[in-house]
Amino acid sequence: MITVTSVTLAVILAVFVRSLQEGSYAKMIENAVGQFTGYVQVHQKDYWDDQSLDNGMEINDSLLEIIHSIPQIIGVNMRLESIALASNEKNTKGVLVMGINTISEDSMLNLSNKIINGKYLNPNDSSILIGSKLAHFLNIVTGDTLVLLGQGHWGQSAIGAYPVKGIVKMPSVEIDRQIVFMPIKLAQSFYSFPNGITSMVVKFNDATLTQSITNKLNNKLKRSDYRAIPWQKMSPELVQEIQSDRSGGIFMIAVLYMIIAFGVFGTTLMMTEERKKEFAVMVAIGTQKTKLMVVSLYENLLINGLAILIGTLLSIPLVYYYSINPMRLSGDAAVSMENLGIEPIMPTTLSADIFLHQIIVILIIVGIAILYPLISLGRMNVINSLRR
Repeated sequence: MITVTSVTLAVILAVFVRSLQEGSYAKMIENAVGQFTGYVQVHQKDYWDDQSLDNGMEINDSLLEIIHSIPQIIGVNMRLESIALASNEKNTKGVLVMGINTISEDSMLNLSNKIINGKYLNPNDSSILIGSKLAHFLNIVTGDTLVLLGQGHWGQSAIGAYPVKGIVKMPSVEIDRQIVFMPIKLAQSFYSFPNGITSMVVKFNDATLTQSITNKLNNKLKRSDYRAIPWQKMSPELVQEIQSDRSGGIFMIAVLYMIIAFGVFGTTLMMTEERKKEFAVMVAIGTQKTKLMVVSLYENLLINGLAILIGTLLSIPLVYYYSINPMRLSGDAAVSMENLGIEPIMPTTLSADIFLHQIIVILIIVGIAILYPLISLGRMNVINSLRR
């Protein structure tokens, strides 16, 4: 019972810690990537290295057919992005202008629910949305006019004055400080780029398919002027942050495994030492040591296997509960996460890999611990053990 309880608790703890860690990463990626840049974008092949309108592209039906030919892809959002200088009276600031399909982008960015003042855009509007921190910096409110000055397609001047229809609060502080949204037709007119776009955001529901879909798209596009870019290349700082945090998590889980190993070995040692006289009596009346070793092996495998099974079954409802009712952070930790555009919650993930990996690691620990009774029985001095 001690062994079963020890290993059961070890399995539950290991599964929960790893599930919480990986679930937090998944939520971080969803907030920072899935709800803004998307997991995969398609560009003209030179665009990512030189993000100017000169490396933009025109809406291409054959390209759309190639993208939609991959079953996991559920849609495509077309964007026209560039920079401009925004001005209101004496206040000026460099901004990111994003021309969007106001209907399809709302399902991804959820902009209509992020409006804190004013109204959302219609496809044919000649007005704009701006980030709340940008509005504060420029001292501009809904109904005021924002002047934009930039460089259009092929070096043409781009200048326009647009009424602010709404102010939107973006999760990422950095984006909120510089974002200007406008209907894509208005952006194409502003930048003198009719039918032009800079990127196609490929939409699908499972972030784990990112590399697979990127490879499939690039295989289909390898003889064209277009390339698919995964979020890892678009957001390298997020990749570095996750890798850094994961390194700390690996150290923490390694300490946990060490504790588990000592617990498992301690109970195995106790079971062996307390029964040495019993083993010696059985050897003295004719039982072969090899048979005792096989019995001990089966016994330990049965006990630890039962414990791993119970631990796995008990961890499933725990992990499931926190996947739908994630732990919510508060205080400075919550503020720092919100500043990065990440919702301050820590959900668990129900990925089967989490359970499988922990079971394999604990089985390895158990397998190493089982070597002790086998070696101890093989070297047992029957006379000394009978005198115990």
